[in-house]
Amino acid sequence: MVSLQGIAVALVGVAAIFGCAAVVYRDATRNEVSRPILWASVVIVAWGSALGLYLAPLAVPIPGLLVMVVGGPALYLFERDDATYGDEPADPFSLPDGPDDSSSDNSRDE
Repeated sequence: MVSLQGIAVALVGVAAIFGCAAVVYRDATRNEVSRPILWASVVIVAWGSALGLYLAPLAVPIPGLLVMVVGGPALYLFERDDATYGDEPADPFSLPDGPDDSSSDNSRDE
């Protein structure tokens, strides 16, 4: 028998899944990341499978579910970062948004 609490968790979970997927799709479209529908789908699959395992009668450890929940958005953020900074040549002595002052770093001269 399905409990009222299980139904409420499922409804809130589905709303969170589609809300996060909508945010990923909007961000990917705004930042011109290729294939925004694919990245929204990655989030839906990762979060949906985590929600399904949470609601299943199996004994799944919570840290494993958290890894699944973080996995979808993390993959998208890696792709977003690559799309934002991917065409620039790599400089091993500075951060992407850091200062370009090389006079304070004497390790290059050695």
